Amino acid sequence: MKAPICLIENLATGKLVVKPEAIEVLSKITQPVVVVAVVGLYRTGKSYLMNKLAGANKGFNLGSTVQSETKGIWIWCIPHPQKSDRTLVLLDTEGLGDVEKGDCKNDVWIFSLALLLSSVLVYNSRGTIDQDALDKLKFVGDVSNLIKVKAGKKKEENEEDYSTHFPIFIWAVRDFHLELIIDGKPVTADDYMENALRLKRVKPNKKLSKQDEEFNKVRKVVRNYFGKRKCFTFALPTADKQILHKLDEASDSQLNSEFVAQSKKFCKYIFKNAKVKRLDVTVTVNGERLCELAKIYTEAICTSKIACMEDAVVSLSDKENQRAVQEAVQYYQDKMKEFELPTETTAEFFNASKQYEEEARKLFMEKSFRDTDHRFLKEFMINLLNIANEFCAMNEKLSQEICEALIKKHSADFEQALLDGTFLKSGGHVMYMESLLKIEIAYNKESGKGVKGEEVLQNYLKSKKCIELSIIQEDNALSQREREKAGEEIRKQTEEMEKKIRKMEEENLAQKLEQEKTSLQQTIKDLMEKNNEERKLMEEKIAEVLRQKEREREAYMKEAASKEVQDLQRKIDELNRKMDNRSPCVIL
Repeated sequence: MKAPICLIENLATGKLVVKPEAIEVLSKITQPVVVVAVVGLYRTGKSYLMNKLAGANKGFNLGSTVQSETKGIWIWCIPHPQKSDRTLVLLDTEGLGDVEKGDCKNDVWIFSLALLLSSVLVYNSRGTIDQDALDKLKFVGDVSNLIKVKAGKKKEENEEDYSTHFPIFIWAVRDFHLELIIDGKPVTADDYMENALRLKRVKPNKKLSKQDEEFNKVRKVVRNYFGKRKCFTFALPTADKQILHKLDEASDSQLNSEFVAQSKKFCKYIFKNAKVKRLDVTVTVNGERLCELAKIYTEAICTSKIACMEDAVVSLSDKENQRAVQEAVQYYQDKMKEFELPTETTAEFFNASKQYEEEARKLFMEKSFRDTDHRFLKEFMINLLNIANEFCAMNEKLSQEICEALIKKHSADFEQALLDGTFLKSGGHVMYMESLLKIEIAYNKESGKGVKGEEVLQNYLKSKKCIELSIIQEDNALSQREREKAGEEIRKQTEEMEKKIRKMEEENLAQKLEQEKTSLQQTIKDLMEKNNEERKLMEEKIAEVLRQKEREREAYMKEAASKEVQDLQRKIDELNRKMDNRSPCVIL
């Protein structure tokens, strides 16, 4: 994309709609996406940071007046600057608190969508992290009324549930002019933010006042919702108002060197630490899936006023799993159509079928997710088996037709001689056998007969045994004893031929059954590998959340917040139990 386009338009009516142009762009991105969204009050320089991440001065509209420029949510997709296997997706959101809009409900919608779609959420504010700045973060507390993690009214969830699925939280403090010193000691920007998020302490045998409870509320929400937090402070870009109003035209040399260095540090951190967007912890999101999520969440928020993450997973998985079945089966079908039939042997056919089946299965496994009870996997396997059987039958039919045509070609004179009674005379049996042998030799010299080559020949030879008995009876050159002996030999040969034909059919069936067995075993193996991969991702996420909760508990202990320590300890115990069980648990 050479420039950003609107992803979610904020109509004058207050309704949010996903733009078709953005859908078209996103649907073409097959790589995993790293999604960075910026939110915050209008006219605080959010767009500038997004442009820096894109490696450009111009892109998202900066604006230089008191009016908000960005409406809705705009998107810019670019190659990741450091990781070639993924795409960086930047989301610039409409400024919160726009006096011209006058609808705080709409602000919460925009904030919630940015939060749901991103793997990194940048909160942009100006000045310092004080009570006023925290009060403006009221949107975080409101999202629990708009975003649900679990489906169903009866399912309880707490703030810790959100932290498992919410993005990295980065607080970007703009135009920061204070020294990073607390209690006479220099601190980092992270220390500064965490100090601002400290709770009011409860005095012994006292209860918090309502004012103190409100003071703690937003802090607890931020800490519990966002387990991984980071803070960056930015100096004023320049004291020159003319340059400040045209930052998109300014070079680094025209800006405050400290601000330039801080901007580079901010970008470097995101490029290194921002992870691929995942759904349900284990599902990698690409452009197409991000597009579907945008549509699902926007529609849910604007209609039901509730965006449920689990419902979105189910809705998206049903649609993608059905498509995975269709695409994987179609892949196998297309490959088999390209394969030349008939094959010379059944093994050759099954080897090709097995290869394409494995490729189709891999495609299905890559595209499917959260396949409850393996419903779609079963559908894929049944469809694949049916189509494989159709191709197997086609392989046999083509071979049958070719072989029957060859027999007809080489036996034309022989068949005519039978009609003419040529062999019904003295010495006719010897002539009959010589003629039949010539047909067999000529037929066997033919190539490209396929899997039915021997079976068709044996059936043809067997079909002539009754005629051979008649010829023997009419052959005066043979004695009665020789006729009886020849007749007995023919009956033995007929039985041997029938056994041989049955054996070929049994071997063919055995190969089919073995192929199905091998296919099932490989499917189980692939499924176990996929489950193990998902389990590993889940355990890594649980371990990450566990570390965050332990750090939070230690912080609460220092703040003497006993209730919060107890609540976190319960959550830590629950996470430890999940780790000990080492089961493929689903956090949702």
